[in-house]
Amino acid sequence: MALDRNVQVELPKHGIAYKKVSGKTYVYYVTAAYRNEKGKPTCDRTSIGRLDEETGKLIPNRNYYEIYLKKPMPVNTGIQDCGVADVAQKVFRKLGVTKLIQKYFPENEREMLTAAQYMLSEGNVMSYIDEYSETHQTPVKGRMSNEMCSKMFASLRQEDMQLFFREWMKQKKQTEYVAYDVTSISSYSSNIRDLEWGYNRDKERLPQINMGMYYGEESGLPLYYRVYPGSISDKAHLKYMIADNEFINGKRTRFVMDRGFYSKENLQYLTAGGYRFVIALPGSLKYGRELIGKHGQEIVNHSEYLLGPGLPYGKSFETEALGFRMRVHLYYDPEKALRESTALYELLQAQENDLNSMEEPPDRKLHYDKYFYINRSKDGKLGFIRNFKAIDEELRCCGFFLIAETDFKKTTAEILEIYRRRDVIEKSFDNLKNELDMKRLRSHSTQTAEGKIFVSFLALIVQAYLLKQLKDYMQKNNLTLHNILLELDKMKAIQYPGSHAPRLLNPLTRRQREIYDLLAIPVPECIG
Repeated sequence: MALDRNVQVELPKHGIAYKKVSGKTYVYYVTAAYRNEKGKPTCDRTSIGRLDEETGKLIPNRNYYEIYLKKPMPVNTGIQDCGVADVAQKVFRKLGVTKLIQKYFPENEREMLTAAQYMLSEGNVMSYIDEYSETHQTPVKGRMSNEMCSKMFASLRQEDMQLFFREWMKQKKQTEYVAYDVTSISSYSSNIRDLEWGYNRDKERLPQINMGMYYGEESGLPLYYRVYPGSISDKAHLKYMIADNEFINGKRTRFVMDRGFYSKENLQYLTAGGYRFVIALPGSLKYGRELIGKHGQEIVNHSEYLLGPGLPYGKSFETEALGFRMRVHLYYDPEKALRESTALYELLQAQENDLNSMEEPPDRKLHYDKYFYINRSKDGKLGFIRNFKAIDEELRCCGFFLIAETDFKKTTAEILEIYRRRDVIEKSFDNLKNELDMKRLRSHSTQTAEGKIFVSFLALIVQAYLLKQLKDYMQKNNLTLHNILLELDKMKAIQYPGSHAPRLLNPLTRRQREIYDLLAIPVPECIG
């Protein structure tokens, strides 16, 4: 039986601590405070419930009653939150995920679906899943503990995951581009195999693993991921992801990538393999700067190159500049030009202020010499003047960007739309690390970490589907996904003695019905 969430008590006056996770504040009973091996303050603590932000009171859990009242917690009549559970499980079934889990992970089906639902709702910190499973409908009937999750994560086999991916990738349309990107996930653990020092996108001084992921450019759904050592660069790993695609997908795929994956070798590899691609070119590329210098003013000054309302100017060129045939699209965005020129002037002013305060020439790695000639006068003073040639060249490139592709059938506007849709993968990575709380990998072994990442991927599928289907609705009503999940969390189910299945305690609100309609899933009567 679940605890009554309507029960609230006054916060204990002493000996407690707080921690905010995914927008919710958890309260702890502190049993001991001390400094760890590194001299940092820490403490031993036990969760005693969650803070109600509106009332400032504690919603107590089992530990609160055992610690403060020395008796078991009271239970309710079987009322549980059910909205997130109902939506998550129906989306899993609608997309075919449930069948694949039943096929490849039959012994862990309920635990995996419960953990994925919890991650969707609460994030990656599994410490609170026991409380969650008591207050929410889940596929696991009864209480699910953090220990149960760890055992389940560790039991998931890589071979079964690959078979899952192989079948899941069939969801991708033949003509659909696949967006590819990489993120890094940090950890304090010393027992995870691929943890290494490398370029950290979150600017954290921690070892990390890297995660490369495929997304359907049209569907917005995550299709496949691969974890690899944190020291390996994105450019270097691209070939291995493509090889994975051949094994898992069994057919040629069209890729869309940002400029971080550009290298002449990578593009030649893709071309030689018969892959079509769309990729942004680095602004520093010599060929691109020459193209801007030769055709930039022509594009800016002629309305025939305006691609449409709200779109930039654009013109395409066929070339073999990199050793193979491709098309390069040169775009100009006036708003982008204003932002970049403003940023350049601000940078110049900041660097001038820095140079005025220096007595010694700056380290070349700081790039002051890009826009300034720096010398020392006869009297020993540091002097500098602006490099107007370099500054003028940079200003000439403001607002321009280039995209290369090998499709040859799409218009300049269509290629831009394909590339812009890849921003779904950036937003999804942000959701993975923030909403699903995967910025930090809280696992202490390689096997547990691998299983946990896979279940997080399952949660990401539901999250991506919700974001895709509800995008316009959320924008129109100024809502976030967090708001949507909170609205669904208001739905309650009650299990009457002797009844076959739990039933909704109250009718759905207008907003809840709208959410169900937009997701194209049936409105519940019975839950279970």
